[in-house]
Amino acid sequence: MSEWETRSLGQLCEHITVGHVGSMASRYVNSGVPFLRSQNVRAGRLDLENIKHIPRDFHQELSKSKLRAGDVVIVRTGEPGAAARIPDDLGEANCSDLVIARPTSTVDSRFLCYAINVTARHYISAHTVGAVQQHFNVGAAKNMLLKVPSLADQAEIVAVLGALDDKIEVNAQCARTASELARTQFQGCKSGSGMDVSLGDLVDLVYGKALREPDRRDGRFPVFGCTGQVGWHDTPLSRAAGAVVGRKGANAGAVSWSPQPCWVIDTAFYVEPQSTKVTPEFAYFLLQSAGLEGLVGDSAIPGLNRTAALSRLVPDFDGGVISRLTHTVRPLLALVDTAERQNRTLAELRDTLLPKLMSGEIRVRDAEKVVEDVT
Repeated sequence: MSEWETRSLGQLCEHITVGHVGSMASRYVNSGVPFLRSQNVRAGRLDLENIKHIPRDFHQELSKSKLRAGDVVIVRTGEPGAAARIPDDLGEANCSDLVIARPTSTVDSRFLCYAINVTARHYISAHTVGAVQQHFNVGAAKNMLLKVPSLADQAEIVAVLGALDDKIEVNAQCARTASELARTQFQGCKSGSGMDVSLGDLVDLVYGKALREPDRRDGRFPVFGCTGQVGWHDTPLSRAAGAVVGRKGANAGAVSWSPQPCWVIDTAFYVEPQSTKVTPEFAYFLLQSAGLEGLVGDSAIPGLNRTAALSRLVPDFDGGVISRLTHTVRPLLALVDTAERQNRTLAELRDTLLPKLMSGEIRVRDAEKVVEDVT
């Protein structure tokens, strides 16, 4: 392969900016222009399961944060540095609190996404602002150095790694389908009494705690923040599988699911049932339906008010309904967990192959054989 050049991200892009910054809770609509947030961006792919939408006229107002096919979006807070390419079939879209990198013709946007994901982890750890809420600046993004080969060599690498991404997307689609089936089951449930109760009668929102090393790959337990899982650690904070609710930042009020005990950092709450009839699975879907994002304030750093959340009125369900729902959705959530575990393994393989391809330690032909064995 030809000689690789070292160039900054700023040199490789015609435009680097940041998406809309500010509270969005009151601007979301049921249908409209897709609006990406940090939780929708995973390393190498978009996660559109909980995508939000904004009105088209508001989309036109946010001209700076409009997205195009081929743009690369990079997470600024929570899991800074995770990058994904905007696919050709997404159509019009906008975003909040993401770095937007628009590549020049000298680099394949798919390759650029791979290069950012393999380089960013170490670079960003030295260029984030804030010990509690990591924050990746646009200026730091522009100065990030990447190794870039010729366009022909980029295309060969993209073809190999793209096979892994295709498998990841198939798994992600299976996970989305299972999640939607589970959500439909919950929506089909009817409360026993027809009465409402306070959310705090059923669950408690427990504050997470700061953690210095949330990205340890040898840890047994997942680490969750406001954007979902952000790493691994060797100690759990929660006592069981359950829901995690974003407390601070652009994703305050968003609900994630942890399939096992986990550590929850201080930008999120973990959920503990307060009634013997409430299961963790039921609490997860109940919280998703409770509209907590509508309780997020309009301050410079959006936050979910715990008292207001626990005072939220929700339908009261009898124990039999909850038990039957849990029996139905538990295997669906297990399927989601299996797909996501497989995707983490595939993503690790992808991220392992790229630096070896870059250094010449492994050739494209050899990498193709490795990929064929897992896809």
